[in-house]
Amino acid sequence: MMKWPHLSLLGVFIFAIPSVSAHAGDLQDNLVTVIHKVGVHGNVSFRHPTDPDVTRGVTFGPSIGLTPGRTNGWKFPVALSMFSEDLHTSDGAEFASVRTRALLGGIGYGWHFGRLSVGPQIEVGYAFNHGTMSDTAADAFGAAGTPTMSVKNAWIVRPELKAEYFITSKVTFRTSVDYVRLQPDITVTTSAGTMSDQWHMSNVHANVGVGFYPFRK
Repeated sequence: MMKWPHLSLLGVFIFAIPSVSAHAGDLQDNLVTVIHKVGVHGNVSFRHPTDPDVTRGVTFGPSIGLTPGRTNGWKFPVALSMFSEDLHTSDGAEFASVRTRALLGGIGYGWHFGRLSVGPQIEVGYAFNHGTMSDTAADAFGAAGTPTMSVKNAWIVRPELKAEYFITSKVTFRTSVDYVRLQPDITVTTSAGTMSDQWHMSNVHANVGVGFYPFRK
């Protein structure tokens, strides 16, 4: 014969099953909702670095983001941003490039007018940076031996104004302008000494492209 304490524990377990199942169901529904919003973007962009010793022109590349939605209201964008910039000496000689891969998330507000969505947003993230010295780096610094460079990862902030127009239910034309604040620690060592805190990678960025949201309902 089952004792009452055991029976009570069994009752608690039985009543807990629907609650756990409900939470699991909510989590699954939220995950499905996010998946339906995820898309890939093909971009043509122009970056204008604020540091005169850093340059970058027109670039092409992909990104990942969420569909702007259908109703006015707050939004919580996430994105993967990839770009590179070239470093120069004070004399203008290019000696290296820095490649950035950044994961970002933030908050914004969107207005929707039929197929057109517009709105501001601000994103914060972490940038993974990798520096590569050019073959002419030694000549650029006029020093014996091959210079070395260290580029650290850094936080990134990106306020942005964007617009997106749905050509079809899954394909969009999109454009945006943003300011990227990015200041990783960059150290260059040559036979003549070490230089640091001389290059800042912040930039003004304009972008046009297309978006594809394969799972959008």
